Amino acid sequence: MNRSFFTHTLGCKVNAYESEALATELIAKGWHRADKDEAPGLIVLNTCSVTGKADQKSRQHISSFRKRYPDAVLLVMGCYSQTHEQEAASLGADIVLGASKRALATGYIDSFLETGVKIIDVKPNLRHEKYEALSSISLTDKTRAYLKIQDGCDNFCSYCFIPQLRGNSRSRDPREVVEEAKALVEAGNKEIVLTGIHIGGYGKDLADGSFRLSDLIASILNKVPNLWSLRISSIEESEIDDRLLSLLATQKRIANHLHIPLQSGSSSVLQRMKRHYDTEAFLKKLDAIRAVRPDIAITTDVIAGFPLESEEEWAETLSFCKKANFAEIHVFPFSSRPKTYAATLPDTKPEIKKRRVAELLALSKKQRRAYEERFYGKELEVLIEEIDEGRGIAKGHTSNYFLVSVPAGDLQKGDIINVVYESSIASD
Repeated sequence: MNRSFFTHTLGCKVNAYESEALATELIAKGWHRADKDEAPGLIVLNTCSVTGKADQKSRQHISSFRKRYPDAVLLVMGCYSQTHEQEAASLGADIVLGASKRALATGYIDSFLETGVKIIDVKPNLRHEKYEALSSISLTDKTRAYLKIQDGCDNFCSYCFIPQLRGNSRSRDPREVVEEAKALVEAGNKEIVLTGIHIGGYGKDLADGSFRLSDLIASILNKVPNLWSLRISSIEESEIDDRLLSLLATQKRIANHLHIPLQSGSSSVLQRMKRHYDTEAFLKKLDAIRAVRPDIAITTDVIAGFPLESEEEWAETLSFCKKANFAEIHVFPFSSRPKTYAATLPDTKPEIKKRRVAELLALSKKQRRAYEERFYGKELEVLIEEIDEGRGIAKGHTSNYFLVSVPAGDLQKGDIINVVYESSIASD
């Protein structure tokens, strides 16, 4: 029997964690990762549905894997299959799960291997779920690991379908988080990335709600002293509290990078988006962060062409982004999602979206270059993550997430080295 497998993940870091968690369990049950040229006995595809394009990519991957590996068991899970379970099955999936019940996956794989009967187990409403315990203590050699601390979202931004796909916001027990962090470091990981659907909401549902994300970060840093770096995947402006600002000021093991979604630089558009801040509050928080971490990389997300967005409102976004001086801007054209308020509004013409995306990407490129140039000639620490033996090159990231390439020499994955940052070694 072919007990080899591979996982393929679409979408966010949460999906990456969940794929790795299932891989860890499969390895514990006697499966092994397929070699590069080995036909797998099992494929795990973790899907995404954040945009219409993500849905399309999910469908394409199901069909492609089914055609390429007709004899393999194909397990499809994640956000796309949460609402398209029958379509996923019709495209070739043997086992279909959604955004829950991943803990049952290995049992379902055994059942399918025994009976050959397709399995579809998708819970239609996840708005009253408890946190599903998964663990990704990878048995492979890694330098950076994702650590999921939270699932779901209660924000219901007017453009976002994720609260309906992922369910209510629910937090992982802090003791479990700390124990997994310890185990990940013992397994050789030098950096941990805290991830979740809405990690800034961590702790609201625990006991009296007084133990929040900043408290969890402090606990990890205190109880896992051998951890080299703790990275926050994404956090809302309104959830960067005074305690977290204090930690940024005093705890250098917190990575020198924050991703803070803006979505629009126009306060009127933010209102239509049902975001919980305005541009003035956002800018004040950036100032507070930079007061304690002057060199921090602050990156963001912006949606271009939101319904009813006027040229004046778009000009406000461009102006605000210039003022905010981000290290990089991730730009997304608006994508209408079903069952959201934004889907009921008149959509912006595609050619307008395309122009606005190009304008903001041009600004992002300029700001990225300016941010990088601030560090030319400065010494930075780099975590080596990849060795290209054929080219004799080692690659890794700095704390503020510059990707660099240096001569490999005797370097090994997991080494931490000091480099003088220059354009010649920048690989972004």
